[in-house]
Amino acid sequence: MTDSAFHTVWLPLQERFYRVAFYMLENEADARDALQDLYLKLWGLRDHLELIRQPSAYGAMLMRNLCIDRIRKRQPSAELEDTMAEKAPPDQELILRESVAGLYDAIQKLPPGQRKLLTLRFIRGLSYEEIEKETGLSGLNIRVQVSLARKKLKQLYENPR
Repeated sequence: MTDSAFHTVWLPLQERFYRVAFYMLENEADARDALQDLYLKLWGLRDHLELIRQPSAYGAMLMRNLCIDRIRKRQPSAELEDTMAEKAPPDQELILRESVAGLYDAIQKLPPGQRKLLTLRFIRGLSYEEIEKETGLSGLNIRVQVSLARKKLKQLYENPR
């Protein structure tokens, strides 16, 4: 595929690909990075792109897969589990792994908004002001939602159903 054909076919689709990335990653900077990664990947595949019948669908599928990879890399459970397992005596490793798994399951049962705020606050370590800038929510609303999420998380962890 020539440069001009690439520009004519693929570049007009960038808004659609960005929307897919933003929907999945929920962050403008991450979505822009994913879009850049997508176009680097497409540019590397440019010799084979002439065979693609529906560039919009193909690009959206690639973007979806790139976003899934990014989300998986963000998941802290494996790192947390490994860190806790290294510091624990061998006889308690199983108990710690079950605790981490139970906590992860409880986090997954939280409503998406509360799960996101907990992740921003306690996993990524952002301050309330930073979360306010990233989400657009008011500081008071963030504090209330984090408090509710912590209470619900404690309830879900202590009483799994």
